[in-house]
Amino acid sequence: MKMLIWAGAIVVIGVILFYVFRKAIGADTTSIQKEMVYGPFVIRANAITGKVYNINYGMTTQTNVSYSIWFEGKPVEFPSALQTNTGLPFLWRVSALPDAPTPTLLAGSQSLYMIYVKDGQPMVEPVIEQSSDFASVQFLDSEGGQPGAYMQVFSRSDTIGMDQLDTLQGGRYLLVSEHTVLDVHTGKQMVFNKDNNAVDNYSYPQPDGALAFSPDRKKIVFNAAFQSWNTEQANLPDSEHALIVYDFENDKGYSVLYDDTDTRMKNFEDITLDWFNTYFEWNANGDTLSLKKWDNLPYWTGSFKEKDNYYYLYPVKASMLPVFRDFVLQQMGWSATNILKDTTAEYSGRTIEIGTAAMKLDIVFKEDEQQISFSRGLYENDSPEYKAMVEKIARAFDAELSSGKHQEHFGRIYSETKRILEL
Repeated sequence: MKMLIWAGAIVVIGVILFYVFRKAIGADTTSIQKEMVYGPFVIRANAITGKVYNINYGMTTQTNVSYSIWFEGKPVEFPSALQTNTGLPFLWRVSALPDAPTPTLLAGSQSLYMIYVKDGQPMVEPVIEQSSDFASVQFLDSEGGQPGAYMQVFSRSDTIGMDQLDTLQGGRYLLVSEHTVLDVHTGKQMVFNKDNNAVDNYSYPQPDGALAFSPDRKKIVFNAAFQSWNTEQANLPDSEHALIVYDFENDKGYSVLYDDTDTRMKNFEDITLDWFNTYFEWNANGDTLSLKKWDNLPYWTGSFKEKDNYYYLYPVKASMLPVFRDFVLQQMGWSATNILKDTTAEYSGRTIEIGTAAMKLDIVFKEDEQQISFSRGLYENDSPEYKAMVEKIARAFDAELSSGKHQEHFGRIYSETKRILEL
C-alpha cells in the first residue's frame, strides 16, 4: 500500500514539475493569426509570444511572426534552402510586387523566392539562396531613375502591422542581395558576381547597397575599397577607394579610381548621390563612367552631424585651430578672457574650452587625425539651446568656407592603411 502511495506521489510531483518546466521554457504562449489576400494567394501571419531564456538577460518575452502562403486551400511548399541555418525555419517576410504582370510575391528569410501562378499552379522560383548573410532588397531606379533605400530582410519581432502586406514598388529593377537584378516588369533575373569576386583588387559594395544607376539602365555603381591585406606595403595605392561600375547583364565590371582629396571624400560611409554627381559623369551614351575634370576643385567645407550635435573639419592643418577658435569667439561675442582651458593630452589631443558659467563649448584638435571637432562642453547637459548654437556656428563657418575663405588651412587625405603602417 505504501508503495502505491509513494508511486502516486511521484507521478503527481512529476506532472507538477513538467508543467512548471514547460512554463519556464516558454511552453505557455499566446498566439495571434491574421490573413491577407493578394490575387489568388492567401498570406497567413502567425505571431507567437512566449518566455524564452536569454543568456544575457535571463527569462525574457519574445515574439516571432511566421508567414505562410496558401493557394486554393493548400500551403505553398518551399525548397529546403529556405530553412538553412536560420534557426527560424519559416517565412520571415512576404512582399507583394504590384508592378509585376501577374500577381507575384517575393518571400523568404535569408533566401528569397518569387511566387506566382503558371498554368494554374503556384511556382516558387529562387531569386537568391544562401545560408549565412541577411537578404536585402533595393530598387535601382525608384528615385528619379536612381537607387532607393537599401533594406535588409529581418524576421518580424512584434505584431505591429502584421495584418498589412508589405509591398515593393516604385521601380522596375530590383537589386536582391547585391547579386541578382530582378526585372519586376518581366520577371527576368540577372545574376552577377555570384562568387563575390573583387574587381581590380577592389571589394564591393563598401558599405552596403548601390550608389548609382547608369542612364542606359544596364550598369550599377558601387562604392569599393582596396584589399590591402593581399598587397605588399610598397604597392599600396595612395587612395584606397574607387567606384565599381558593374554590367549585370554581361556579368563584368571595371573600376574608376579617385583621389579622396580631389573628390573631397571625407568619410567613406557618408558618400551620397550628390557627391557622385559632383565628381563623376557618364558619357553621351550613358554607359561609361569617368571622373569630371575640374579647373578649380570645389572648396572644402565642414560637416555638421545633427544626430550627435557636433561639427568637424577634416583634413586640416594645425593653422586652422586659431582661425576657428577666433571665429567661434566672435560668433559668441566673447573674447580671449572666455578661454577657460587649453590643454593637450596624448590620446585626446588639444582641447580648448571656451564659454561662461552659463554656456561652455569645446574645440578639440587631433593633429594625427587632421581633425577639429566642435561641440557643447564635455560635461554639459544636452539641450535645445546647445544644439541651436552649435549648428548656427557650424553653418556660419561653412558659409565662409564655401566663399573660398580659409582653404589654405586644409591638407590632404592620406591612405588609412599607409597612415597606420606609418609609411
